[in-house]
Amino acid sequence: MGELQPVDEDIQDALDWARQCLKEMGVFEAEDGLRWAAAHGLVLSVWRNGPIEDAHASRSTGRRKALHDGTMFARNTWLTRQAFEVLGSDDQFRLYELEDLVLDRDTVWPGCEGTLTDFGWGFLGEIKKQVKQRIDMFRHFEKSLPPDDFLVFAGAPRIGTHDDHYGMPKWPACVEAAVRRLRGEDEEFWRVRGDMMTRIGSAPAAVTADLEATRKRLLESPWELGAENLDWFAWNPILQPPDRTTL
Repeated sequence: MGELQPVDEDIQDALDWARQCLKEMGVFEAEDGLRWAAAHGLVLSVWRNGPIEDAHASRSTGRRKALHDGTMFARNTWLTRQAFEVLGSDDQFRLYELEDLVLDRDTVWPGCEGTLTDFGWGFLGEIKKQVKQRIDMFRHFEKSLPPDDFLVFAGAPRIGTHDDHYGMPKWPACVEAAVRRLRGEDEEFWRVRGDMMTRIGSAPAAVTADLEATRKRLLESPWELGAENLDWFAWNPILQPPDRTTL
């Protein structure tokens, strides 16, 4: 990746702070934890916090399909997995591979029934601009920083937020807790959250038919459950880690 230049003192201070925060989140204790945190940070910066959020918040049109929470759940987790794989590559242009994946307008999104063109129509130009700007920024820092420092830099957007999302340290505990609750084994959860769960409604039959299969898919590849089933899980306290049941 070329000869590294000395890191600016302010950037080094920020990296040291970020590394400490990620340590407190348990990132360094989890298997491939830093790489997962970096994957999340990339997806958050390049994709999630951008024009696609405007499409998500907008009503569907005759040309643009509804981009509901389940579709975003499937898309975000799939892209996080792709970012994780890209970060495991030695290809010096690996970030542009991620850019191509994000901006591919023709491939049907895994777990969904549409493409970027279908779900992002009306925002495609803004999405392309955002993705390319952010990838160029990350590429600049990838060339400037040692490999681990770059992962810390990429993972920094995850600090203090969503430590219980797919791939992050608390995700396995969230999945195990959800399956226990679906089996009716968490009495405290149902005591505290029973009314809310009644309003949300029963889990889809495809989720409860084989809870072990559901557990494996949630843990490893949530998009395989399909966007419609994931819509039930989105913003659902059933996926909260055990220590947040009463929050």
